[in-house]
Amino acid sequence: MLCRNSFFNNFKEFRYIFLFGIIIFIFNIILQYYNFSLFKKNKHYFIENAILLQNYIKYNKKNKKYWILKIQTKDFVFYTTSFKDLNLNNNQLLNLKIITENINFKDYLSQIFYAPSYDLEKLGIKENNAVISYFLNQHKNEKIREFYGALFFALPISKDLRNDVNHYGIAHLIAISGYHIGLIFSLIFFIIAPIYSFFQKKYFPYRNLRFDLSILIFILLFLYTCLIGLVPSYIRSLVMAIFGFYLICKNIKVLNFITLFTSVFICICCFPKLLFSIGFLFSIMGVFYIFLYLHHFSKSFNTFFNVLFLNIWTFLAMTLPVIYFFPLISFQQFLSIFLSAIFVIFYPLTLVLHFINFGNIFDAVLKEFFDFKLYASNVQIPPWIFISYIIASLLSIRFKLLALFCIFSNLLPFIIIMI
Repeated sequence: MLCRNSFFNNFKEFRYIFLFGIIIFIFNIILQYYNFSLFKKNKHYFIENAILLQNYIKYNKKNKKYWILKIQTKDFVFYTTSFKDLNLNNNQLLNLKIITENINFKDYLSQIFYAPSYDLEKLGIKENNAVISYFLNQHKNEKIREFYGALFFALPISKDLRNDVNHYGIAHLIAISGYHIGLIFSLIFFIIAPIYSFFQKKYFPYRNLRFDLSILIFILLFLYTCLIGLVPSYIRSLVMAIFGFYLICKNIKVLNFITLFTSVFICICCFPKLLFSIGFLFSIMGVFYIFLYLHHFSKSFNTFFNVLFLNIWTFLAMTLPVIYFFPLISFQQFLSIFLSAIFVIFYPLTLVLHFINFGNIFDAVLKEFFDFKLYASNVQIPPWIFISYIIASLLSIRFKLLALFCIFSNLLPFIIIMI
């Protein structure tokens, strides 16, 4: 049976779905604006039981020390500053007041902004839930705890660990996304399939094993969402995975740009704050460049070379976008090509080891791994170059040579640091 190339049978069908999505988007915007108007009524907004996510030191132009606090409430995340050492710890519960005067609707919609604060009151320390505590308590080193906290539960990481990650260019491996969903899905399927197959053959041979297990795993992935929260890259990946599963059931081609853009459209309509998420943008771009390779070159090589070239292709494709937002470049980042391949084994292995309380086996190796540094430099990418790169990438869907030009243009930052 041949697969249909598109989810939409005709333009009329596309138009109805698009209009339905726009209605949902407008409803969400109106709802958010109503909440924003209530928020702005109080110029001095009182917040109870906020959670301190991060707390680090910076210096102003006069070399005066101050503290940056990243705080999470039930409705939003915000940054504030303090010129006093308040002796705070991560996960500290706080009561405080913020000044809302300079917060606009765009800031509120993005659900992450800066606000001056005062009357800060320390409460107790918020304890992680039992699952997260079980995983993290297997590690004594704080940086390793942060690493696994981000890897498995999307917990925030310190500037120190962020710097280590940027040196290797492996932020995409730590940020929970489609890569992780694929590995989790495969691991659970591999474990449960033999057990389910035994009972299926004996009691209900009429059932489809792949369909039933897929439904079960998607339920587990939804429960995982409850554990880690609405992580932008994870939400995009989960929506796309469910949408892709639906297309497979309907015998419609999955790996195409329409699938990606439809998934993005659904996510933004349901969660408008994703319009302002860098993580969501990186997630979209990563999948886009994978599809771009498959679109132009997947039939040119066998499976082994496709996997090899796809890793190199994706690394190069994401270099300029990542540097634009995080301007650190190092030849050490080329190691991410090999680390991405190793991660396919490392992630499910460490996940299983944590479940059986042996999660600390690689702690010493990881500490040495993060301590290793090659020369790095900051390279600023002007906005016009970034925008031109995005436009050229979209046009390269049509033009194969332009796709090659876009990808290899990402070598320029590495050439610059050699000069």
